[in-house]
Amino acid sequence: MSERKGVISQGNMAFLPVFLTKNNGQSSFAFRRFKMNITRKVLTSLLMMGMFTVFLGGLIPSATAASVEPIWVDDNPRCTDLGYVYGLKFDYPEDSTGGIYPIGTGTVTWSTDGTYVDWSSTFGIDAVIVKGGNNANLYAYSPESFGDNGLVSPTNPNTKKPYELSHVEFCFDYEVAVSKTAVTSFTREWDWDLEKTADVTSLTLSPGQTYQVTYTVTADASSTDKDWKVEGVINIYNPDPTYPAILTGVSDVISPSLAADVSCGVTFPYSLAKGQTLTCTYSRDLPDGSNRTNTATVSVDSASKVGGGSATAPVTFGAPTKEIGQCAAVYEVDTNGYPILPEIFSMCRQDYTYTYKAWIGPYEACGEYQVVNKVKLVSDLYGNGTEYLILYDDHTIAVTVPCYGGCTLTPGYWKTHSMYGPAPYDDTWALLGENTPFFLSGKTYYQVLWTPPAGNAYYILAYQYIAAELNFLNGANSSAVQMAFNKATDLFNTYTTAQVAKSKDLKALFTSLAYTLDQYNNGYIGPGHCSE
Repeated sequence: MSERKGVISQGNMAFLPVFLTKNNGQSSFAFRRFKMNITRKVLTSLLMMGMFTVFLGGLIPSATAASVEPIWVDDNPRCTDLGYVYGLKFDYPEDSTGGIYPIGTGTVTWSTDGTYVDWSSTFGIDAVIVKGGNNANLYAYSPESFGDNGLVSPTNPNTKKPYELSHVEFCFDYEVAVSKTAVTSFTREWDWDLEKTADVTSLTLSPGQTYQVTYTVTADASSTDKDWKVEGVINIYNPDPTYPAILTGVSDVISPSLAADVSCGVTFPYSLAKGQTLTCTYSRDLPDGSNRTNTATVSVDSASKVGGGSATAPVTFGAPTKEIGQCAAVYEVDTNGYPILPEIFSMCRQDYTYTYKAWIGPYEACGEYQVVNKVKLVSDLYGNGTEYLILYDDHTIAVTVPCYGGCTLTPGYWKTHSMYGPAPYDDTWALLGENTPFFLSGKTYYQVLWTPPAGNAYYILAYQYIAAELNFLNGANSSAVQMAFNKATDLFNTYTTAQVAKSKDLKALFTSLAYTLDQYNNGYIGPGHCSE
């Protein structure tokens, strides 16, 4: 930054006659209104000067800057003479030939070759006066500018070129510095659906039989957002080193046109002293969670030497600031709704499916039964342990245990429901005995059931024979296959596995009897099939 300083001036406002120079070289006289108390005598003198320059105006060619057309001003005006609050003046070349200088709350950088002036700034400039010869050009910017190029003094009528630069002055004032926050909030309310299903809705069981059911419990989560709101603070700072800012009001609008409630704790108009800050608060309910822009605007009185200002902040919504009922737990309960077991599962903010297995039976007496399996979902709505969302759902399975004729089960059932498991024990086995020798096979009943037939007709028939015998003992009517069963008994008492393997006739007979017993065990003939 240059060590040489310009001269800052400040003053009141005035009425001053100026000339608007047209491109065709013609000048028109106009009054520019500036804010200043001025005596009638001074005003009359300025008017007379203005009339004189009207005569000369037509002889003076226009000068044009890069961005605005200059206003030709008679004599040696200062920024404060023209109604601006402050001016930073540099006499050329005595004070400066250019450089970087502090101005307002920023800096201005300017340079010149003695005729043309280029400048840029980090602080808003209202106007620039470029003086040369007996008069000056005023470059007025609306809105404020932050840079321009090719500014010159008025044109010398003799040379038709701009006068050599005498001085340059930057005119400026202060505006209140406005900053704001935008804090959003909304509530997310969760709802839940509960459903319980099973892989069966009805069963037919024999006395003493058990059946494993697969249950599925599904909890579906859904949410609704509501109560969108934005609130925050608006800070208004007066950076002017001399004058107060006369505030007439503060407004806050969320796009497109939603006015917020603003509270500043003062009565308007309000005089905000130099270097002081006024803090206001605002709030506004919103119709939804759309992204918006929030704009705070500070208005000032027309007599205020400190300008107004504005600030914006984005209105965006992230995670909810409050949630209701976001977590739930599911229990298996009795018909009165009391938990039978600890919670089956719990979850937060997501769907959840849980599958488990349960045994139905055994029933010793024939008849019709219903198995009701009930679940309960509990969600603590507000997290305070006082208000809950409670849902129930159940699944009913109708169970029939035939009183006449019973029902049949396959070899696969009997081989897994023995005393060796893995399924629950069916005590029908106690009437036969897993370890009872099976005729001439050299194996027990249990061992034969677990021997892969591998095409051996002996084991193919034995497999169905053992199941049929257990079905008889379990109460299933045997009349449909009794003759085939008796014939098979005679064959097992007569032949070994090796003998059957060597005879085509025996293979055919064993296979034929196995088919008949298989039809019975699967319920295609006889009393019908039990669920398994």
